[in-house]
Amino acid sequence: MAAQALALLREVARLEAPLEELRALHSVLQAVPLNELREQAAELRLGPLFSLLNENHRLEELLKILMLFLRF
Repeated sequence: MAAQALALLREVARLEAPLEELRALHSVLQAVPLNELREQAAELRLGPLFSLLNENHRLEELLKILMLFLRF
């Protein structure tokens, strides 16, 4: 599951309007156990998510995702 989250993060980073990918990432993150995310923490690249915040993408969707990352 954590691998799927990493793949979606990479996909979000390369797309200009990743709304569907953001929704998928949100769903995946809700299902990933925290220990799996902690194990992959070094590989999580959150910069692209913050860049999307600056580009006026769906703020609500991005904030939900960032809140899920804050769990660990």
